[in-house]
Parts: sequence; C-alpha cells; structure tokens
Amino acid sequence: MPDGLSRNERREVAREHARRAREKQQRRDRLRRWLIPTGVTTIVLAIVAVVVLVVSMSGPSPQTAAGPKNMISDGILFTGANGAAVATPTAAIPAKGGPTPHPSSAGGRVPHIVEYVDFACPHCKEFESTNAAAIQTLVAGGRLTLEVRPVAILDASFEGTRYASRAADAGACVANFSPNDFLKVMNAFFAGQPAENSPGLTNAQIVTLVHEAGVKNADIDRCIAGESFASWVDSATARFVANPAVQTPQGVGTPTILVNGKMYTDSLTDSASFDNFLAGATKS
Repeated sequence: MPDGLSRNERREVAREHARRAREKQQRRDRLRRWLIPTGVTTIVLAIVAVVVLVVSMSGPSPQTAAGPKNMISDGILFTGANGAAVATPTAAIPAKGGPTPHPSSAGGRVPHIVEYVDFACPHCKEFESTNAAAIQTLVAGGRLTLEVRPVAILDASFEGTRYASRAADAGACVANFSPNDFLKVMNAFFAGQPAENSPGLTNAQIVTLVHEAGVKNADIDRCIAGESFASWVDSATARFVANPAVQTPQGVGTPTILVNGKMYTDSLTDSASFDNFLAGATKS
C-alpha cells in the first residue's frame, strides 16, 4: 500500500482492492457456472448424436417405390464366368416404371431359362430340389443362362403374415445389395421353407436364414426389416399374373419354367423329364 497516505486514504485503497477482488471472483464464478452446464450439454448432445447415428444405421431401411437393382426385367439374370454363375448388373425399375426385357448376355447362343418362383411354394421347392443343382452347374459352365423372377402368390396360405411377399422382398434385397449371393439365398429359402397354413418366418427369422446361408450384410438386414421392396413385389406379382405367356388352362401358378419361351408342364420331380424338355427346346 503506498506510503504517505492518511488512515482514511489507506482504508479507501484497501476497500478498492477488496472490491476488485470480489468482482474478479464473481466473474470467475459466473464463467464456471456457464462452462459446466455447457460442457454437460455438449456431452449430452454428442451422446444423442451417436445414438441417432447408431439407430439410423441399425434401423430398418425405408420402403421405396422403385425396384431392386440388378432386376430390370423383374428378374435377376445369371450367366457363366470363370466357372461360376454370375449375376448381370442392371439399373432398377424406376418408380412408376415397368420392366425391360433382360436378354441373355450370351446373345441367345445357349438356352435361356426363366423361372417364376414363390419362395413359399412347395411345388417350387420340389422343382428346385430336383433340378436346381444341375441348372446352376450348367449356368456356371456357360451352357445355360438363368433368369429368376421371384413373385408372391401364396400370402393367403400363411395366416395373414404376408410371408410369401416378405420372402420375395428378401430376395430382392439380396439382388440389390449382393446379387452374386442370390442363388445361394434362394436355395436356403427352399431348404428352410415353412409349412403352409403356418405363420411362416418373421423378418428376423428371414435375416437369420440369410445369415446362415453365409450372407451377412447390414444393408440387406435393414432392407429385409423394412420390407424395402414391398411395392415392387406387389407390382411384379401383378405383372406375372397378367402375363399371357404364362397362362395355362388352370390359370397361373408357380413354378412357371420357360426355356427359350416354351413352358415346361411335365413332372417337377423327374430330372430326366426336364432334361428332355431342355434338350428339345434347345434344338427347336
């Protein structure tokens, strides 16, 4: 404190120092009170952001009016390449659009098979159990091309759960995100096919079936959970039912197998019968 000051002056100086110290402390207290809530708020906001990100990445994908990629014809086309059956990439059918015929990339030099299948259909399972391995081997060897068109005509057989439609949607999800795994998943659907007049599989059980087939893809899981291609399944099924090329005296049904445009109508469980038809359709 400066010398030469009177007692009163010294008292005033001391009071001024005390006032300044109090004001400084008050500013520190105000800053601390502001910083602590702000820091907590920042942490809370960061946690919320992480939760939103996790939920958005793990939650179901939204439904779309467009079709799946790699199914421009309502079907997914497989040809042979390096000893494997390989999916042909295509754009998706746009919303409010229609399918585009999917010519064989082999230019028609080998027989072209189109299969309309319902993954919930027991007769489809019979045909696939009898013929799928041979057909897929011939495709891998470049001796056939195969186009699979999933449809859903058996929803009424599954206690209102729309199992046939949800199974077809799952096939579309696989075609969209991992097309070369489609045949593997289709085989798994038929191997694990639930009985008619049951609820079928839940979406979670369908995801498990796909995983057990060796296909683990988060995009596919979310697509199945959200039934992203439900609208396309309905449209593709309606187009199938109205297609004059697949009509029979009994109407339409699955499986419907066309070889170079000719419908196979014989035994679903006799591989020799289908082989003979395949050979005859190829020659004509």
